[in-house]
Amino acid sequence: MEESTTREKVLKKIRASLLSKTPNPYPKLDFDSSVFQQTDEDPVLVFADKLTLAGGKFFLIENELEFADGLVNLGLQYKWKNIVCTEDGLSNLLTECELPHYVAVDELATMDVVVTTCECLISRTGSIIFSSREHTRTAPAFAPVHVVLCKAIQLALDLKDGITWLRHKYPKLPSSITIVTGPSRTADIDGKLVLGAHGPTQLFVFMVDEREL
Repeated sequence: MEESTTREKVLKKIRASLLSKTPNPYPKLDFDSSVFQQTDEDPVLVFADKLTLAGGKFFLIENELEFADGLVNLGLQYKWKNIVCTEDGLSNLLTECELPHYVAVDELATMDVVVTTCECLISRTGSIIFSSREHTRTAPAFAPVHVVLCKAIQLALDLKDGITWLRHKYPKLPSSITIVTGPSRTADIDGKLVLGAHGPTQLFVFMVDEREL
């Protein structure tokens, strides 16, 4: 009985707190304006610089055929054998360019590289936004190398703009939204930086620049 009484007292206090409205102590605070200083720098160059600082590698290309050629060169350089691409449109591009690849994730341990597109990119931080609507969540998490094909028109200035991008694209936000900034890393153990702890050890971004200059 005592426990029930105590529970009711706590719930009563919670109800009272929810019913009472506390005036905003900062009525003039601007929540809409950006907290970052505006810049006239090319967002592509800003993204490339931030991505490189985070440990990724950036390639600015003119078209998708140049991407396929670059992918072949990287494969020869790093001796990739098992390339995985589960996205239909991107897989068709690789097939047209006669680039051998797998379209399903059967053996995670044998993957050398996974190739995907993305939702959008954050220029200010060099980050890439992925969602469950675009590709499987499994392959990019387990492959040692992640190659991303994107377009300059997918660039958003900051994270707020990136989320707005997704809201405009989908009536309902995807169930999973992943933000990647450079290769996977951690320094949890003895403060020592380890790459590939929870994902790819290498991240390559190929950006098609279709902007009108």
